[in-house]
Amino acid sequence: MGNGCCFVCGPNNDIGLQLNFGIDKIRRTASCETIVTEQYCGWSGFVHGGILASIIDGAMVHACTSMDLACMTAELTIRYKKPVPLNTKINICATVKDLRTVLTYTIATTEASINIEGKIVARAKAKMFVQKNLR
Repeated sequence: MGNGCCFVCGPNNDIGLQLNFGIDKIRRTASCETIVTEQYCGWSGFVHGGILASIIDGAMVHACTSMDLACMTAELTIRYKKPVPLNTKINICATVKDLRTVLTYTIATTEASINIEGKIVARAKAKMFVQKNLR
């Protein structure tokens, strides 16, 4: 899917995160773990909040692919619970919670979280525009 240049998951993006999400079609989830390094620093010693938002957004898009849907974010709400230190392993998981058709378009409702050692450090909800069915 795509041209491989996505900032979050694109293998052809040399300055991107190049995350590799695992997909679970039964649970309608996408997940991965990664370590964010210094080039994505915000405040000294911590991951930039925009980078965390990008990771969450990418996870939610990949959760939609678990249902064979190509989606783009329509609305994203994030609650940061704790700063995320650089060079720390984080786990990301996103789930499709609902799929609805309204008039002429379809919206997927998704949720995601970032965890460090089992403790949630960020949580998000989003509405995704369904662009097309990949089947």
